[in-house]
Amino acid sequence: MWKCKKCNEEIEDSFDSCWKCGTEHSGVSSNNPQELKGKKDKTTKDIQAPEKYISTYGTTRTITKLLSFLGWLNIVLGLLISLIVAIKSPLFNWSTLLPAVGGLIIGLHLVISGQIIRATVDSADNTGQILTLLKNRTIK
Repeated sequence: MWKCKKCNEEIEDSFDSCWKCGTEHSGVSSNNPQELKGKKDKTTKDIQAPEKYISTYGTTRTITKLLSFLGWLNIVLGLLISLIVAIKSPLFNWSTLLPAVGGLIIGLHLVISGQIIRATVDSADNTGQILTLLKNRTIK
């Protein structure tokens, strides 16, 4: 056991600094930058400027936006065709609405596919950012 020179807290020998005030065993406070000037922590490895994560999924994001746009366009056109057929047809028949309903279904499928791909790309980007942060982390 050793006693902290700053706050007189008793610290176990396995610890290099005080848990209460942050003062090192040598008496230097790790919270005060003036006291740390010129000293080098032997447990910290020198690192260069942190590497920044750069996404490589720009093309995929553009394609998913286009896919979702085409899906919404299909949905709107399907609804418009359904309304036009329902209004102008003298003999209303459900079979005349089949192409419009098909357009709605295809449009929904395109929108859902775009959203799923976008979620997957976001997940991959977030994983890449986490890995970059972990690589740049100071090892103690």
